Amino acid sequence: MSLTPRRVPLGPIGVRADEAGADASPAFRPEAEAALARFRARRDELQRGVRRGELTPRVARRLAAEAAAALRSALAAEAETFSPTPRAFLDRLAEAADDRRRAREAASLEALQRETNRLLRDSLIEQQLRNREDEFRARTYTRRVAGGDPSPTLDGLLRFHEDASLAGDEAALEWARRQLEAFRPLAPDPDDQRKIDLATDRPDRVNPRLVSRYVEQLDGAPPDDLEAFARHALEARDANACVAAFVLARQAPEGTALGLVRQVLDGLSQFPDAAIATLRCWEADARSADAAAAIAEAERVASIAEQEAALPGVAPPTEAELDRLARIESLPLAAPDEPIGLVPVRRGLSPEEFQTLESTSPEPADAPPAAS
Repeated sequence: MSLTPRRVPLGPIGVRADEAGADASPAFRPEAEAALARFRARRDELQRGVRRGELTPRVARRLAAEAAAALRSALAAEAETFSPTPRAFLDRLAEAADDRRRAREAASLEALQRETNRLLRDSLIEQQLRNREDEFRARTYTRRVAGGDPSPTLDGLLRFHEDASLAGDEAALEWARRQLEAFRPLAPDPDDQRKIDLATDRPDRVNPRLVSRYVEQLDGAPPDDLEAFARHALEARDANACVAAFVLARQAPEGTALGLVRQVLDGLSQFPDAAIATLRCWEADARSADAAAAIAEAERVASIAEQEAALPGVAPPTEAELDRLARIESLPLAAPDEPIGLVPVRRGLSPEEFQTLESTSPEPADAPPAAS
């Protein structure tokens, strides 16, 4: 189970894409494209300088290379820590883990007694498993072929698990879980795998298959249903349900404004220890994958900028071109609604003059209120 789609390499420059063949990092693409657009504006400015004779092609290429290097440096620094998920998820997980650690270090006598009782119960169950092994085998193992070794069946183990659950026999229940886990490679059918997952579910352990099933079934559900699921997961302190609620909150398009997100983040203190530990690992892996995809996207854009920085086809203007440009620039400016004509006697604004005019023009005043 992962918090982000898996990505596979697509080329030598480090471009990545998910299994569906989409872009490497769709979330980082707007930032990368904006940086590339700024570089191209600078490149166009340098090309105009060469055409006007203000710069030599060599100087223009050097300045374009410097702009491409600055783009690479800026995008690399931004991509190293990039993640489309709000930082609050990682920070709150770290805070919850630190609170658990401090609570264990400053455990009260009552907490130590509960932990001792749990260890004693686990030890007693292990002892019963050794002493009652023959009893459990006799109830579940059958000899399918004459002369063959007895072996369990999936239906027999599931029935035994159900009987042990109804009887409250913890030793038999634990033995059935272990047998079902060992039987998993022999049951390739998805329905059988689902039955095994449900039977071996433990509230204090995380099963990625169950988490994935929760997420698939609740993906796109109404907000009220998601909040109800998160509330039941917190009340039951079920590790799989809590992890699924966290994943659903993390994938919520509304971000931290969604009630589910606030409910999950505020309820991290009620998550089981296994859920907190698993989510910290998954969150770190997901952010590493996001950063790797963003770095690949930054590398792609930087490679494009460095290629365009060579300014192919740029050459110094001839004397005739410089004379023509000088004649045009000596013409008076045309009014905004005045045509220039085929034989120009007036000229339009250059890009630099247009930008200067926009930056110095006063903002339009508010219209006077209409008379009542």
